[in-house]
Amino acid sequence: MKKKLVALLLAGTMVFSMMACGGNGDSESKTENVQTKEITDTPEAETTEEDATEVTYQSILDNYTKQIQDATPGLVEEYNAESVEKAGDINALAELSNSKIEKLAEICNAGIEEMAELMTKNGDEYETYEEWAGKLQDVYTEYSTQITDAYTSSASNMSAEELLDSIQQ
Repeated sequence: MKKKLVALLLAGTMVFSMMACGGNGDSESKTENVQTKEITDTPEAETTEEDATEVTYQSILDNYTKQIQDATPGLVEEYNAESVEKAGDINALAELSNSKIEKLAEICNAGIEEMAELMTKNGDEYETYEEWAGKLQDVYTEYSTQITDAYTSSASNMSAEELLDSIQQ
């Protein structure tokens, strides 16, 4: 019973730390009827009208969602492989888990930054950007939970004595 309680407390702490790393934190759902915006000229690269692809909040969300989805299984595998040598040390397991989650946060933050650039370029309202950034943060939170679940699983396999020893270090 103590083992499960400690594991749940640790998992809760991890979730709060993930949310703190995720960005602006405002994930209230708003209306879904937000128009996507187009970048018409891109100074970084010359393109013809035929080659130009429309960059919208939706296309940015789709791109970074795919990146997060593609990265997550590998990060979970890495966590599981690396956690074996750290078994019995809750702090080392938490650090390992956080390092894997941080990689997803970097992808999410790159997408949010691209959305901010789009907002600035188009002169959009902050609320538009905030809504789309919140959607990407929701994806990040959903997929980072898979790494947290792997952490919780490995931490719950520790004996009460191992947990107490790790906490006291």
